[in-house]
Amino acid sequence: MLLKDYDHHGRTWALDPRTGLLSPASGRCHGFVHTGGEAAAALYADPADEEPTLWLQFGGRRWDCGAVTVHQSTGPAAGTRRFTVEDARGTTLLELPYPAPDPGPFDPTYDWIDAEADDFFLWAAGRLADADAASRTTLLAHFRAGFLPT
Repeated sequence: MLLKDYDHHGRTWALDPRTGLLSPASGRCHGFVHTGGEAAAALYADPADEEPTLWLQFGGRRWDCGAVTVHQSTGPAAGTRRFTVEDARGTTLLELPYPAPDPGPFDPTYDWIDAEADDFFLWAAGRLADADAASRTTLLAHFRAGFLPT
């Protein structure tokens, strides 16, 4: 599965969905991957799937985005955030605390677009939390079709 690196312009990775391992690659991408942290995190669609599915993956674990709910929030400690994946019954499948991205020196032009660009988990939660599913439907179509990494 070819994925565009969310954090590094022009970098492309091949993801093995069974293991969550990455290797350098090139070609049309079918989603995004964030490589910082203890394991790779990805949001993608496999064009080979018979049933079109948007997948969320963390390491070797992956979930059908239509069957889970995600939340992103400020963590209990200063400078931390939390990304949570829950099943339909509300059982926590993944709770990932992570450091909040550092926007650097004060910049009056830094806004929500910059905040999403700096934080894969904030971006993913925003796309998947869409109440009418329009973001998920659009992403699924875009990711299945593939896109160039530039």
